[in-house]
Amino acid sequence: MSERRRKAGIKNRTVAWVAAGLLHVLIIAVLLVNFTSETKTIDTFDAEKVDTVKASVIDESQIKDQQEKIKQRDRDKKEKERRERERLEKLKRDRAEEEKKIKELEQKNIDEAKKAAELKAQQKAISLQKKKDEEKAKAEEEKRKKEEEKRKKEEAERKRIEQENETLRERQRFQEQLDAEDAKRQQEEADRRSKERTASIMSIYGARIEKAIQAVWRVAPGTEDWREAKVNIKLTPRGEVESVRIVNSSGLPAFDKSAVTAVYQASPLPLPSVDEDAVALRELQNINLSLKK
Repeated sequence: MSERRRKAGIKNRTVAWVAAGLLHVLIIAVLLVNFTSETKTIDTFDAEKVDTVKASVIDESQIKDQQEKIKQRDRDKKEKERRERERLEKLKRDRAEEEKKIKELEQKNIDEAKKAAELKAQQKAISLQKKKDEEKAKAEEEKRKKEEEKRKKEEAERKRIEQENETLRERQRFQEQLDAEDAKRQQEEADRRSKERTASIMSIYGARIEKAIQAVWRVAPGTEDWREAKVNIKLTPRGEVESVRIVNSSGLPAFDKSAVTAVYQASPLPLPSVDEDAVALRELQNINLSLKK
């Protein structure tokens, strides 16, 4: 649309300049024609005056007529000159008016050219601003894409790290489970070995306690070999006898009494140290023992 207006403005200015030129040529031509006509009129007038002078010599009767004609010609001449002046003044006015119109047209063309230049500059500024806006929008879009790509990479990296951490935690849980099971097996094995060791120590020291009691036990002669008394013995950590009681009687009070007396006489009884086995020491401090002679 702007290109079409620009071409139309150029066309209008060209037509105006051509019209102004033609008008100037026409005015100059009219002035030349009028000047030539006026010169011929003056020459003719002078010739007629000469003829009148000659005629007065020949015929005085015609002088008045000739004078009247001269006067009439003078009047006609003056009228013609007046009309010519009016015509020239009119031409001058028309020329001034035409020049005014040409100047107005030229000013109009200048204004239109100025407006066209302003419009072109405005369109150029709009185009430049549009280009800047497009470049800015493109830069923002590229920035957004880069940020989105960066965010996706960071999200992928976060998920990867999270997955690795989850895998590591799973491995740790599995390892902890294995360690716990291994520790449990080791503890069970240690407990088993500890129990076996405690049982072995209790068996050894139980035999030693029984042997110590047997060493001081005096049974009445003629007592049946099958008799057996089960006693409960409570000892201090140093093996000293605190109390003895019959749990299962042998059926013979003298036998039971001799068994209790032998336990007291054997005090202190042998016990393991805490370093050897604390559990065995604790268990042997309250022991049930079957005594048989």
